Amino acid sequence: CAGRRRPPCVSPGWPRAFLHLAMSFAAALAQRVSAKRQETKEREKEGQKWLEHETRLVEAAVELFKRRCVRAAENMQCQLSVSFEVLTREVPGFPTYTVKEGTYLVDSWGDAEPASWFYARRGASEPFTHGLPVGFAELLEGMMPHFVSKVKTLGFKTCARESGTWKVKVTWKTPQEAELNGSAMNGHASAAPPQGGGEAEEEDEEEPAEADAARPEAARPKQRARAEDRRLRACETESPQRSPQRSRSPANKSTSPRLSRSKSKTKSVHSNTEVPSGTEVPTSDNEGK
Repeated sequence: CAGRRRPPCVSPGWPRAFLHLAMSFAAALAQRVSAKRQETKEREKEGQKWLEHETRLVEAAVELFKRRCVRAAENMQCQLSVSFEVLTREVPGFPTYTVKEGTYLVDSWGDAEPASWFYARRGASEPFTHGLPVGFAELLEGMMPHFVSKVKTLGFKTCARESGTWKVKVTWKTPQEAELNGSAMNGHASAAPPQGGGEAEEEDEEEPAEADAARPEAARPKQRARAEDRRLRACETESPQRSPQRSRSPANKSTSPRLSRSKSKTKSVHSNTEVPSGTEVPTSDNEGK
C-alpha cells in the first residue's frame, strides 16, 4: 500500500464550476442563434429592396411593350412578338451586361445593389460575397414571370412566352371579331321577350259564355255588336284564295277568325325577337361555304 499513489486533492465545489461552464456554453449557443436570426432578417430586408426595384423596372418594360403594340395596331396588325431582353435596353437604370469568354455577366447594376438581388433570388441564409459573378440570363429569368403576368392583365386574346426565347407573343381581336362580339351583345339585348304582348290582348278579348249569360239584357246587344265586329274584321284578313264552301259555313266563321288572328299575332311576336344580321352561325359545311 505504501507504493500506491494517492488521488489528487479534489475541491468539494468542483461540480458547481463544471455546471457553470456548461450553462455558459449553452447560453453562448442561444446567443449565436439569436444573432444569426437577426442577420437573416437584415438580409431579407435588403432583398426586399431588390423586389421593389424589380417591380419598377418591369412596369417600365410593360409601358414600352404597350407602345410597340400601339404601333403594330396602327400598321393594321393584330399580333406582336417582342423580346423582353430588347425592351430592357430602353429601360432607364436597368442592369447591363458584358461578355467574358462567351459568358454574359452582369456588368453594372444601375440603381440597385448586387447584394439585394442575391438575397432576393438566392436566399438570405448565406452572406453575399462581393465580386461574385452573376449571369445576365439568370437575372432576366427571374424577372420574366413577373413581366408575363403583367402583360396578361392587359386583356389580350392570347399571351404566352415563346419557348426557349425571351420573346412574348400576344394577339388581339380583329375589327371583324370585335364587330361580331358587339352585334352579338346587342342581339342578346333585343331578344328579350316583350312584356304584355299580343297574347294577353287575345285573352282579354275572349270572354267566357258564362260571363255573357250572367250579364243583364241591356249589355247583351253590345256584346253581340262586338262579336259581329270581330267576325267582320277576321273575314277581311282571311286569304282571298279560300274555298267558297268554307266561307259560307257559319261554323267556320265563328272559329276561323280567332285562329287567324292568333297566327298573325304570333308572327308579330317572333318578328320582334329575330336575331340581327351578322350573328347567324352556319349549321353545316354547305352553309358555311
